[in-house]
Amino acid sequence: MSNFIRLLVHAGIEEDKPTSEKRGILLSNQINLILLTLGFLLGIFYWITYPPNVIRYFIPLIGTLGLLFIGLNALRLTIISRIGTSLFLPLATMALSIYSKGLYYDQQLDLDYFSFRFIILGSSILPAILFSTREKGLLISCLVFNFAVLMLHDGLHELFQVGYAGKGMAKTTYNFSNVVIAITYFIMLGSLLFLKINLERADRRNTKLLEEVKQSNEDLQSKNTEIEAQHQEMLAQSEKLNEKQSELLNAYALIEKQKELLSHENRSLESELVIKNKDLLETNTELIKYNNELRQFSYTISHNLRGPVASLLGLTDLLDRSTLTKDNLKITDYIATSTERLDGIIQDLNKIIDIRNDIFQIRQKVMLAEELEQIKQVLHLDTESSMSTLHMTLSECDQIYSVRPMVHSILYNLISNAIKYRAPERLSEIHVRAEQTKDYYILKVEDNGLGIDLASHQENLFKLYKRFHHHTEGKGIGLYLVKLQCEALGGYIEVESELNKYTRFTAYLRKPENIERQILFDKPYAQIFFDASVNATGISWQGPLTSEQYREVFSKSLEFMKAYCSPNYIADISKQGPITTEDQQWMFTSIIPVASQFGLRRIASIKPDFQTSPIKDYLNGINQSLATHGVQYEMFKTMDEATHWMRTENEQELLVKK
Repeated sequence: MSNFIRLLVHAGIEEDKPTSEKRGILLSNQINLILLTLGFLLGIFYWITYPPNVIRYFIPLIGTLGLLFIGLNALRLTIISRIGTSLFLPLATMALSIYSKGLYYDQQLDLDYFSFRFIILGSSILPAILFSTREKGLLISCLVFNFAVLMLHDGLHELFQVGYAGKGMAKTTYNFSNVVIAITYFIMLGSLLFLKINLERADRRNTKLLEEVKQSNEDLQSKNTEIEAQHQEMLAQSEKLNEKQSELLNAYALIEKQKELLSHENRSLESELVIKNKDLLETNTELIKYNNELRQFSYTISHNLRGPVASLLGLTDLLDRSTLTKDNLKITDYIATSTERLDGIIQDLNKIIDIRNDIFQIRQKVMLAEELEQIKQVLHLDTESSMSTLHMTLSECDQIYSVRPMVHSILYNLISNAIKYRAPERLSEIHVRAEQTKDYYILKVEDNGLGIDLASHQENLFKLYKRFHHHTEGKGIGLYLVKLQCEALGGYIEVESELNKYTRFTAYLRKPENIERQILFDKPYAQIFFDASVNATGISWQGPLTSEQYREVFSKSLEFMKAYCSPNYIADISKQGPITTEDQQWMFTSIIPVASQFGLRRIASIKPDFQTSPIKDYLNGINQSLATHGVQYEMFKTMDEATHWMRTENEQELLVKK
């Protein structure tokens, strides 16, 4: 039975079609199966609830017509099928509503008015689900038609003399319901269109980056071939060196008979050894050069090609497709598809290069429950459609200090894989546990899905472009990225699995040695640091300062506050020295307003003598200026006092949110 349903769901899907179009066909089949099921269920309820009439046969018949549209998909008439799926249900519901009210017009209630209309409202946005944004003509036409049906509900009922005016419903309620229905329609439609646009953009980027990585691998393979040839040359030179050493032994055996000849031979051999060593040194230098060229080549591919690829995508979008012949239109589609795949490959290569270059250095406090909640929201449609349940056990370790984007990516890839490779015959259960040891944070993601044959695939499990289940879409890059990210965070990943039973991934992330004083910028006159324990960006000043130095450090500090979203700022001004009035005004007008917009809420200054009268008056003036931007300002004698204040404020803020 499950195989038959799977066959119906995938009817008409061809591998050469764009991802967005395949998704539309798949959703069309699924919606029609839902329509079939609900039609029969509604018919049963109608049979039980109402007296016998012809409507009890129409409702299951309407649901059964969903099989017709699935059949059209199977016959490759996918556009006709999606148009029919989009328009049929609103029209059929409208007709059924008018006909049913003609049968028992005198007995109808207010609820009868809304029941059919809610079905029309819900089904009127089906075109936004079934058509991609590239199919603008079909998408807009079907949406306009369905909206017209929705808004003409009252007029059509009045036309057939089965309206609700004067049937007990208040006139104001009757008219205002159209406004409420229209608002609800546009809320649903707008949300769905934004989701579809973002999803299609992600599809295009992923496809493009995959192609770029493939091309990069081919280039890297070519370079590896060159390196192998150089290696063979080195082996040949080593053999020659061995031959020379043999000659040296033979010369040593003749030492008693030919002392003068031995001396001459020794000088000759020494000269040859110098030449060989020079050759080896040159070869090693050449290998280093090739390795550097490979790194630069990878960087060039992943960064310098982004602009041309983006331009090519833009040019294909600007083409007037109506002026192209059928053959040229097909070629243009191939160009656009290939370019999108190339862009996706470049993006994946960017991730790999960034991880290998270790650009992520700063550790932040990562609240695991928040990250998992974000992942649940992102994967909501997948977990809902697959009936997957996510369980979290974070009592032993609810927060860690690490690189937030990497931790998010590790959890996202492992959880999304668990959903993707679920077992179709049982409910998908995904368990996420967090633990910690003295040296490591431990994240475990376990599922009860298809499992992995580790005996066959252990060696290739974390390699690039390796896949072990081919019934779902995928690029074979997720586990490769997870491994790179674990290693970049000073850890590693392990896997346990049994076919058709479970899979458990265990990621070990090394604990950072220093979270309070992570250096971001280091100059003789100032040092910018990040304190992850209180989520604060800080500066230690070493004056006296020039105006240029003062403004440079504050500009850099603003960049870091934006990057790490830190609401707290600490300044050790005990050795800052005098600051001009112009520079102070610049800081208040150019830095503080921008920082407050990006979340700055608290500033703490460290100055042991801040309670003296002149300094106190000066600081009171600063406090008044900051208060206009909603920023708290406090002075402390020591850094410990300042961080304690910020920690207390953070905790109170967290309690308020809860």
